[in-house]
Amino acid sequence: MSKDTLKDNVETVDKEAEISIIGNPNVGKTSLFNLLTGTKQYVANWPGVTVEKKIGSFKYKGKTFKLVDLPGVYTLSAKSEDERVAKDYLISNTSEIVIVVADALNLESSMFLLFQLIEIGVKTILVINSVDEAREKGRIIDPSPISKTLNIPVILTSAKTGEGKEELLEEAYKLSKEKNLTKKKIMYPEEIENFINFFQDKVSKYPKISSKYQNYIDSSWLPIYFLEFGSEDLELPQDFLTELKENFDIEDLKNKYLNWKFNFISYLVSSSIIKEGIDWSLRDILDHVFTHKILGILIYVFALFAVFSLTFSLAQPLSDLLDSAFTFLGNSISEFVTIPWLESLLVDGVIAGVGGVLVFIPQIFILFFFLGFLEESGYLPRAAFLVDRIARNFGLSGRSFMSIILGFGCNVPAIISTKTIANKKERLALILSLPFASCSARLPVYILLISAFFSTHAATIMLLVYLSSIALVLISSKFLQRFITQSEDIPFIIELPRFRMPTLKNLSIYTWNRGKHFLQKAGGIILIATVLIWLLSFFPNFGTDINSSFAASIGRVFEPLTNHLGWDWRINTGLIFGVAAKEIVVSSYATIFNVGEGSLTYALQNALTPASALALIFFVMAYIPCFATLATIKAETNGWKWAIFSFIYTTVVAYLIANLVFFVGGIFL
Repeated sequence: MSKDTLKDNVETVDKEAEISIIGNPNVGKTSLFNLLTGTKQYVANWPGVTVEKKIGSFKYKGKTFKLVDLPGVYTLSAKSEDERVAKDYLISNTSEIVIVVADALNLESSMFLLFQLIEIGVKTILVINSVDEAREKGRIIDPSPISKTLNIPVILTSAKTGEGKEELLEEAYKLSKEKNLTKKKIMYPEEIENFINFFQDKVSKYPKISSKYQNYIDSSWLPIYFLEFGSEDLELPQDFLTELKENFDIEDLKNKYLNWKFNFISYLVSSSIIKEGIDWSLRDILDHVFTHKILGILIYVFALFAVFSLTFSLAQPLSDLLDSAFTFLGNSISEFVTIPWLESLLVDGVIAGVGGVLVFIPQIFILFFFLGFLEESGYLPRAAFLVDRIARNFGLSGRSFMSIILGFGCNVPAIISTKTIANKKERLALILSLPFASCSARLPVYILLISAFFSTHAATIMLLVYLSSIALVLISSKFLQRFITQSEDIPFIIELPRFRMPTLKNLSIYTWNRGKHFLQKAGGIILIATVLIWLLSFFPNFGTDINSSFAASIGRVFEPLTNHLGWDWRINTGLIFGVAAKEIVVSSYATIFNVGEGSLTYALQNALTPASALALIFFVMAYIPCFATLATIKAETNGWKWAIFSFIYTTVVAYLIANLVFFVGGIFL
C-alpha cells in the first residue's frame, strides 16, 4: 500500500456519531438494533423487554455510529423507571440523531412520540417498520406525505427481512454530515403559537430554568410539554406558573391543543395510507379464542402441559447419551490416574458433580425453545391479559405476569424488568415475591427428583410445580402488600402484539441466551462448589468414611429440623450449597452420594420416600434466592434491608410449604 493510498483512507474515516432508537413498545426497536449492529439482543414479542438502554455500534462509509436502543415509551412524560431512562437520555442531548420506530399497522399511535422529538429539535428519522406484515394484510403506505409535511426522512423497513436497511443507513449518514441543519418546527394554531412565544419570552428571565433547560429555551418542546403534561416533572417556579395562569386559560388551551394534535395526526396518517387492507384475519380469530376468559385459561394450561411433556420425552434420550459419555470419561480417567485422592477428586468430585448438572442440558434447552416459541409468537402477552383479572385480586396487574415468566428463565432479569411498573409499592412487593418464580437453575433438581419418583406423571408434576410457583408469587405479593407495602389498585393497559410465526434465528438466540448460563456456571461456580464439596466430603478422614466428614457435620446441624421430612444430612448439605446457585444441589448430591446421574436416581430412591421427595421439590422451588438474585434485590431496593428480608422470608415460606406438602403427600403417596 502506498503512502498516498494510506493518507486517503485515513482522511475518509469520520468521527463517531451517536444515534438512539426509540418508539412505542413492541414496534421492533431491538430487532432494528440487531439488524444494524449485527448483535444478538433477545427480541420478545411484548412490551417491557428493553428496560434499560442497550448500546452497540456499526460502520457505514467509513463512519462509526454508536447506536443506543432505548426502552419502549408512548410519550416523554415519564412515569415508570424504564420510561424515565428514555426521557433522561434524550433530554441530555447526547444523541446526534434519533430514529423513531413506528409500526406500519399501528402508525397513528407512534406519531405522538414523533411530535415530541421534533419539538425537542433533534435530527429525526421516522422508520415505519413491519411493512412486510402490512403488505400481507393489503395495507399500502406512501411515506412522502409525512416526510414533506414534517420535513424529516421517512423510511419503510422490515427488521425481519432487512428491507429498507440501506436507505436507513444512507439517511443516517447524510444527517450526520449536516452540521448546520435547520431545526424542524411544527406550525401550531395562532393561540398555541402565542402561548409558546409568551412562555419562551418569560422563561428566559428565570436563570434557574434557563440553566436547566438551556438546550430547549428556543424550542417549542418546553411550553408544549407543560401544556400537555403539566408542571410536575419540570419543577417550574411558582411565580412563573402564576404568571402563566394570569395570562392564559391553561385548561382550555390544553383541550384546544390536544384536539388540534389528534386531528392533525389523523389527517397526516390517513393521507399516507393509500390502501387500508383487510381488518379481519385468522390472527384476529385466534385473538378472540386465546383471550376468551374460560377457553383461554384452559388453552394456557394445556400449552404449558404440552411444553413439559415434549421437554421430557424429547430430551431423555439425549440426556441418557450424555450420562453414558460422562460415565465413560470417569472410567477412562480411573484407568490412567493411579493416585487415589486425585482419582477421587476428578471422578467422584469434578466429573460426577459437573457432569451431574450437564446431563440436564438437553431438557433445559428444549424447555426454553418451546417457551421461546410461545413468547415469540405473541401468545404469552395474551396469557398476561388473561391472568390480569386473576392477578388484580392479588394486588398485581397483568404486567407483573411478564416478570413472572421472565423469572422462569432467571430471577435476576425478572426483578430488573419490574422497572416497567410505575406503582412503587406494587413493584417492591413483586421484587420480594419474584424469587418464588421457579427459575431454570431449579430445573435440574426437579427433573432429577421427578425422574426418580414420579416418572410416569412427569409432565403433570412439573405443571403442578410451575402453577404452584405462579400462585405463590401472587399470594406472597398480596401478603406483602397487605402487611408491609400497602399498595393501591392500579389499571393495567397492554397493547397486544400481533401473532407472528417465530423465526428460527430469534428462537435460537432466545434458547441460547437462556441456556448458556448453565454452561457458564458449569465452568465457574459449579466447578468450584463441586471441588469444595469434595474436599468437605473427603476430609478429615481421607475418604474412608463420608459419614464422619466435614460435609456430614454441616448437614447434621439442620437434621433436627428436617428428620421428620425424611431428609438426612446428605439432603441438607446439598440444600446449603444450593444457596450459591440452585444447580449446585444436583452436583452436591452427585458428589456426596458418590455416583453419576443415572445411579444418582437409584441412590435418591433409597434415601427418600415419594412424600419426602415431593416436599424437597417444593422446598427447592421456594427457598432462598441465589446470591445473584439477592444482589439484584439489594441494587433495585437501594439497600441490604430487603435483601436480608428476602433471605429469611423465602426460607420460612419454603419450610412451611415443605411441611404442608409432606403432610398432604403422605396421605396420597
